[in-house]
Amino acid sequence: MHDDDSMMSRSGRTDAGGKLTARFDIPVTEELNEAAIAMATLRGVPKAEFLRLVIERAMFGELAMLRRMAGTDSPVHRTNLGGSPE
Repeated sequence: MHDDDSMMSRSGRTDAGGKLTARFDIPVTEELNEAAIAMATLRGVPKAEFLRLVIERAMFGELAMLRRMAGTDSPVHRTNLGGSPE
């Protein structure tokens, strides 16, 4: 085992979606795995966190992801062009 903090499995940030309990087990090529590791490293997050964000962005869309990350994903925070809540 390493005592290096960079080897920790979590980034220490709380997910906007709450507790993360469900898991994916997806066979991938070595090339895809290495690409995911490289991208996660560049962003400074664990591979699982990077992949979760990629999947969430694909499933929920970019705007919804920005709202979740900003903590404003509720009808109270959303406004239409008239400036009143939706």
